Amino acid sequence: MSDSEPASLSDGESARSSVPRSLRITVLLLVAFASSSAYLTRHFLTVVNTTIQEELKINSQDMGYVFGAFSLSYAIFQIPSGVVGLKIGTRQSLPLFSTLWSVITVWTSLVTSFIPLLISRLAFGIAQAGLVPNTAQVIKDWFPSRLHGSVSAMIGVAMSLGGVATIRLTTWLLEAEWEWREIVQVYSLVGIAWAVIFWLVFRTRPEQHPKVSSPGDEPTDTAATDLRHSAPRETSQGKSASDLAHENPEAGPGLWRLCSRGPILWMCIQSPFRAAGYALFVTFFPQLLQQGYGLSKIDAGNLTAWPLLGVIVGGLIGGAVIDMLQKLTNNRTISRSGFSSVALLITTVLTACSAYAATPHQLVVLITLGTTFSGMASPAVWAGLIDLGGKKAAVISGASNMVGGLGVFVVSILVGKLVHVITINGTGWEFLIMVHAGFYLCAALAFVPVRIPDRPVTEPPEDPPAVSSSDDETPENIEKAEDTD
Repeated sequence: MSDSEPASLSDGESARSSVPRSLRITVLLLVAFASSSAYLTRHFLTVVNTTIQEELKINSQDMGYVFGAFSLSYAIFQIPSGVVGLKIGTRQSLPLFSTLWSVITVWTSLVTSFIPLLISRLAFGIAQAGLVPNTAQVIKDWFPSRLHGSVSAMIGVAMSLGGVATIRLTTWLLEAEWEWREIVQVYSLVGIAWAVIFWLVFRTRPEQHPKVSSPGDEPTDTAATDLRHSAPRETSQGKSASDLAHENPEAGPGLWRLCSRGPILWMCIQSPFRAAGYALFVTFFPQLLQQGYGLSKIDAGNLTAWPLLGVIVGGLIGGAVIDMLQKLTNNRTISRSGFSSVALLITTVLTACSAYAATPHQLVVLITLGTTFSGMASPAVWAGLIDLGGKKAAVISGASNMVGGLGVFVVSILVGKLVHVITINGTGWEFLIMVHAGFYLCAALAFVPVRIPDRPVTEPPEDPPAVSSSDDETPENIEKAEDTD
């Protein structure tokens, strides 16, 4: 083994382990707030759905296309956004995307008809596509692997908190007689302010941050940093494939070949079903409560927040549980895909039972219990994708999210048509709920064949120990050579 190999093998983990705790917490809070605040500009449409329909003179079927437009562009640009993050670094990419989606949100607040609204949400989806893949890359670059479950859970919880905050705050502002356009314009300012703060505080890699590479660091960390900075200056002659892959995250098999590999393929297959199950609560759920149970717009908005609160609680529990399972079993398959499958099966049962609820409160209680278990699966999915993706975590997470977004695009249009028919007939809301229970069942089954190895599937296998020239001249080898002759 050469002298450079230990540095190569411990490169990323050494950098992540040398980050001061206060800085690591700061990075987590910044990324979590980005995930949370992004939902201000994404989910406000859920609450003002019927208001916009009345003002722009469109119907539920049209709104299905609007919801689907965001999902379509959001899906298509997942992988390109992950590549952008790898090219220019997450310090540049995340503020860029945040500024773009904030400006486009202002555009949405100015529309006066269906087509401009549709186009603005298409553009909005392009801008927000960079959030998940680049956040996954930040987790991979800044946090030790032992914390990936907990950190993923916190990011997922932040997203759900953003959804809850958006629904409750938008409902409260509407009740206070704010115009929906004014609300959206105020929300857009949050993303711009965050972009400036993030760019000033954050660095793409831990070793680039002054608090990590300052003279006050411990000697071992400084030595590791020196090794990291010196390693790239070596020539590539004589280096193994795994050494080169560590230095160049883009080296290795092509994206489509990677996504066709078993574990990543099945993680992509589960994504649209899990996303489609969740999509109900951020699209037509308030309308279901209003028209199916006769609730007011304000009461429906308040009750809509509860399923999202269930996702938050589930995410907190799930993060702790998957890290505990990983520690007890030392098996990533059990702690990631196995746990997700069981949690989503329970979600399926509870969601199906809610279809027969006699009152809106019974419905919301059962739905919320179900979303709690689906929320438990979320950090396991994040951690599993990061484990599988390794240095290509941004692109692999983007691929999975892309497939999920495409699924939601199709579902949003079909569900919009279904809601339109239900609205005309005045009945059939229980069928809508059963359809979403079916989505969760398909997601649970898709996790069954997923096996997550200890080494990322995006990285080449470790090279076998080199055989020295003297080994070729052992008596056994000489004897074999003579036999061959």
